[in-house]
Amino acid sequence: MALGGEPLLPEVGEVSYLLRYWQDIGLVGSGAMGPVRLSALELMAWQQGSCVTLAPWEFAVLREMSAQYINSLHEASKPECPAPYGEPLHQLDRDVIQKKVVSQFKAFMLAQSGQSIQSTANSSTEIHPCK
Repeated sequence: MALGGEPLLPEVGEVSYLLRYWQDIGLVGSGAMGPVRLSALELMAWQQGSCVTLAPWEFAVLREMSAQYINSLHEASKPECPAPYGEPLHQLDRDVIQKKVVSQFKAFMLAQSGQSIQSTANSSTEIHPCK
């Protein structure tokens, strides 16, 4: 990893279809005080509308995924909660970041100098009627 903040996602393998289902359903339900765990009624309606029949364990896993997502939302609102991606800020490789920033500035300066040379060349070949 380039220590620039890549997501740390778990491998889900054969059950990756459950992620698609969960996203299709909507991750969470809507409650009076904000997001709530997907209800059994919402899952049953989704099954009927999408012509998908969930196994009992899939049904339970989707509801638990929704509950854990909401727990993570609440935890993430705390200032001491670490980011769910990449390395913590204090562990970033400053040399890697510096090299990336310097190379971007060099590319920018080269592009700017190329435009200056081109505009100078264009202006010297133009015919000015007032001269």
